[in-house]
Amino acid sequence: MAELNETARSHDMGLHTEQLTGRTQQRFFDISEEENHLYPEAFDVDFNKRVVIDAIDMDARDVNRKIRDLMAEGYGSIVIRNPQARHSLAVGILQRLNLTFEGSLGYFGVGLIDGPNVRVTGRVGWSCAENMMAGTVIVEKNAGSTFGAAMRGGDLVCMGDVGSRTGIDQKGGTIIVGGRTGAFSAFMMQRGT
Repeated sequence: MAELNETARSHDMGLHTEQLTGRTQQRFFDISEEENHLYPEAFDVDFNKRVVIDAIDMDARDVNRKIRDLMAEGYGSIVIRNPQARHSLAVGILQRLNLTFEGSLGYFGVGLIDGPNVRVTGRVGWSCAENMMAGTVIVEKNAGSTFGAAMRGGDLVCMGDVGSRTGIDQKGGTIIVGGRTGAFSAFMMQRGT
């Protein structure tokens, strides 16, 4: 059997002499630097400014574009009627917003969000609120698998049943399921509730 050599190649390459002390990846915010708490393209919205959109004849790209255009116009409360279980709706919203879907969403709905308060009166498909960072998402009916996958923060609620792998690889935040949840829930969960 081969013997372990204390002077392995890693020692010869200098990998054991690297100085690691004094370095940190922590970043601290100064409360007086208010602009550093916002994303560069965040819009200033008024929650009292409300609009209703009927998405019956729109595709997912048009719905998402309309949401962003309305935020740019200062609308802080947006209601989407007839989402018709379209996939990838309201993905990547990085600011405060009151958003209501009157109907069901398809796969990957409201993923990659940081801040909005979302209510879905119907069901949601797979991977709802995947990589959610902050905000709230309330689903009034059932949800598909991987509900809240890799979630980092915020509150995610399903009033009905949820499929398998709920909160898989969860890194923070809170997931509440009013009904049953499937196999492998909280699998590889690191933090959160």
